[in-house]
Amino acid sequence: MVVSLYTSRIVLDALGIIDYGLYNVVGGIVIALGFLSGTLNTASSRFITVALSTRKLEVMQKTFSNILFVNVLLSFVILIGGETIGLWFLCHKIQIPLDQMSILTVMVNIISSAYNACIIAHEKMEAFAYISLIDALGKLMIAYSLIHVMNSDRLVMYGGLILFMQLVNRFVYSIYCSRNFPETKVGFLWDKAYLTKMFKFITWASYGSFVSIGFTQGLNILLNIFFGPAVNTARAISVQVQNAIVLFTTNFQAAINPQLIKNVAIGDNLSAQKLLLASSKFSFFLLCLLGIPLIIIAPTVLNLWLKEVPEYTVVFVRLMLVISIWSSIANPLRIVNQAEGNIKKFQIYEGTVLLFIVPVSFCVLKLEKLPELVFVVHLFVELLASYIRIKIVLPKIGMRVCDYCKCVYLPLTIVFVLSVLFGSFLSLFLGDSFFSIVLLISLLSLFLIFLVYEIGLNQNERKKIVEFIKTKIDR
Repeated sequence: MVVSLYTSRIVLDALGIIDYGLYNVVGGIVIALGFLSGTLNTASSRFITVALSTRKLEVMQKTFSNILFVNVLLSFVILIGGETIGLWFLCHKIQIPLDQMSILTVMVNIISSAYNACIIAHEKMEAFAYISLIDALGKLMIAYSLIHVMNSDRLVMYGGLILFMQLVNRFVYSIYCSRNFPETKVGFLWDKAYLTKMFKFITWASYGSFVSIGFTQGLNILLNIFFGPAVNTARAISVQVQNAIVLFTTNFQAAINPQLIKNVAIGDNLSAQKLLLASSKFSFFLLCLLGIPLIIIAPTVLNLWLKEVPEYTVVFVRLMLVISIWSSIANPLRIVNQAEGNIKKFQIYEGTVLLFIVPVSFCVLKLEKLPELVFVVHLFVELLASYIRIKIVLPKIGMRVCDYCKCVYLPLTIVFVLSVLFGSFLSLFLGDSFFSIVLLISLLSLFLIFLVYEIGLNQNERKKIVEFIKTKIDR
């Protein structure tokens, strides 16, 4: 997270506000053409984890082989789409040259997803951590290299080096998996019935991924049309902050997801309920611990982090963090839905609601040209979608909506509101000196931990935490 944030600072300084904004528009649209990337990651993780729950090598080999085949096939579909639809749209509609290296980057990332999913499904989180660290340090080296290149060549070089880093990741993933997981060594095992089942899952999951990429890049394009590349840069910076913070929780959830999928797959509803509640609450609390202090001191942090802070960046960062904190509850629900396998209804309802973010934002911007309003619209639509998720998913594991709301939404809302109010109160009396910032973060963090322990956790969770701490002290 720290390396990622520092890398963003260097890249912004090297490329400049306009080029940085353009790269995010181009890269974002290319990723939009490759929306299958997120879908294939989801499908790979789901099918590999379910196969592992059978404990049968032949099933695991067949699963991995067919997933890899699908990933390679659809990566070439993305290449064709990028060189046709993408080329036409970028060159004729928004007059930005297409970056072929971004397309190749997406292709390599898709092919790697099968290996990535295999590592997580086997719960080898140490390997996952080391590979992620290699990726972060590699991107830091790329950022430093931009400083020594002529300005006119930096944008092209940045795209090329990011592609090279993805190729390195692909090589590391495949080597590790071939040495540790026997199912990844097998050749292609054709299974028509299995491929048909997988394509049905991917078809409906694609709708969800398309919606996610659609409203994300749709907002990016709306901001570009109404306000220009400078505002895109402000949004890109806020997304970088969001991604760095959310990555912490995403990796936490990645450690829980395999067990959650396995419990749902074998019909152990009680264990699935416990993991769902734990994952939802602790993901939210982790993001609060990282995000709420940053929301309060965002102006000071951005001034220290960036040499030049684009207009609207502070408010964008604050709103994006609020959205991220509340969106963190959605992922465990999605995992339960995917593990159960019948995802059609969930994808249609959730996706349709989230699609309204772009047209509603367009209407709002027509009435009032304030760029931060698109984030407000996003937040309200996300809260509406959260209700739809729990109504569809909870019955699949035999859980009542009222029990979930009592255990999750009620304590989470109290912790969030009281923490923000306390942090805002502290900021009124403390200055922006280094000592004041450290004091504010320390007091707010302690207050947040106190709230989580007293309000956010149930009696059994508090007991386990106390026992864990005592064990560590005894050792």
